[in-house]
Amino acid sequence: MNNRGFTLVEILITLLVSAVVLLGVLNLFNKSQKTYAVQEELAELQQNVRVAKMYLERDARMAGSGILNMSYGGYEVFPIEFENNVDGLSGNAATVANIVTGTDLVVIRYQNFNTDGCGTDPTGTYSACDDLPQLILSNDMPDTATVAIVVDDLETTPYSAWDNGCYCNGVPYTQPTPGMPFIVTAPDGSSSAVLFHTSTLPNSDKIGNAPNYTYNGVTYPNKVLNTYPAGSTINFFYTDGIYEAIYYIENVDGIPCLIRDSGSGGQVIAEYIEDMQLAFGLDTAGDGAVDTWIDNADLTNTQKNQVRLVRLNVVGRTAHEHQNFTGNRPAVEDHGAGPADGFRRRQLTVTVKVRNLAL
Repeated sequence: MNNRGFTLVEILITLLVSAVVLLGVLNLFNKSQKTYAVQEELAELQQNVRVAKMYLERDARMAGSGILNMSYGGYEVFPIEFENNVDGLSGNAATVANIVTGTDLVVIRYQNFNTDGCGTDPTGTYSACDDLPQLILSNDMPDTATVAIVVDDLETTPYSAWDNGCYCNGVPYTQPTPGMPFIVTAPDGSSSAVLFHTSTLPNSDKIGNAPNYTYNGVTYPNKVLNTYPAGSTINFFYTDGIYEAIYYIENVDGIPCLIRDSGSGGQVIAEYIEDMQLAFGLDTAGDGAVDTWIDNADLTNTQKNQVRLVRLNVVGRTAHEHQNFTGNRPAVEDHGAGPADGFRRRQLTVTVKVRNLAL
């Protein structure tokens, strides 16, 4: 029977072999952890750019729905407005403190089909504005007149409600200058205008459409009611009846984000979106075919109504730079590439047919 046991040399060799094996296991674990972290960030990145594309694509496809040939207070309503290569010094971009320069900004508008209704006046004084009956324009006044004549008898029920004031979403509109918005629509539906009801003349069939009316801090020409033909309809218009979304890239706490402002302040749609670039296919000949692309300048008023296609480009990056990796923000449309860094990126591009503008 041998009771010698292990020698010191044998123990040292065993420890050395064990250390080598353990080091290999730890190295493999470390690499696996890094790979897992990279894959997690890439999955998050992919999700971010997909969400950004989804919101932009959905709204771009809806642009112009229900608001073609519409004016608001006398100003034309454009379904799409575009600010290229923003510098933060002009336009809508000037109102955003940390907008990312060199990116694009787009405004998209269409009819809001999800208005909540006017609700009930808590004081019980006024009826809801959306209960006001429809009026019919007679067009017996010159275009420049500040009052318009309607076919309906404003001294009898239910039409006399236009002379009584009304309530909508916390706002009472009272005589003698109610100021609530209404929409006049041509008999064939080819055009419409949102205007402001400045008065209902007592003991008459006339409603006021005075000029230079100030609403929410903006002064509107307003006096266009009598430019509409006889038979045009007049209805109350919800203050949120037009959906407007402004999309742009802003640094939020140091993170580049796609922001959407639909009237209640900018909301983060997706994080780590560092670039948004757009291009617009125009039908300048009016023959139904796209013949010009614009990606390097703001759209003119004429071009805004010629848009038929929108090419959306969204570039996202990972939250952290990765070791042993070198990349850079790619050149997209008219925006040049960025400097080298360690971020991984994904770009999604989609071309959207703006179906409502081709009607």
